[in-house]
Amino acid sequence: MKKVILYGSPLCADCVPVKDYLTEKEIRFGYVDITSGMAHLKKFLAIRDSNPKYEEIKKQQTIGIPTLVIDDEPFLLPEGISSVDGLIKEFDLLNNK
Repeated sequence: MKKVILYGSPLCADCVPVKDYLTEKEIRFGYVDITSGMAHLKKFLAIRDSNPKYEEIKKQQTIGIPTLVIDDEPFLLPEGISSVDGLIKEFDLLNNK
């Protein structure tokens, strides 16, 4: 079974639909609200700041959520649900039960 974690915030307009979509598709995932505490924010920033995928995000001075982490590999979701659909298919997450 793949380990799937969504990093986001209820304050993020893109995060809520992604979280709802994963739930609707019955995909097993953990959710980390980076605004619920400093430890959660620091954990996400450690992922973001150590990964070259986020260089452009940092230049734009945005945070980089929603981010879906699958088996310790982070994926930016710039297209929201459309981005998630591709990852669901690529990693066969519908069968990750």
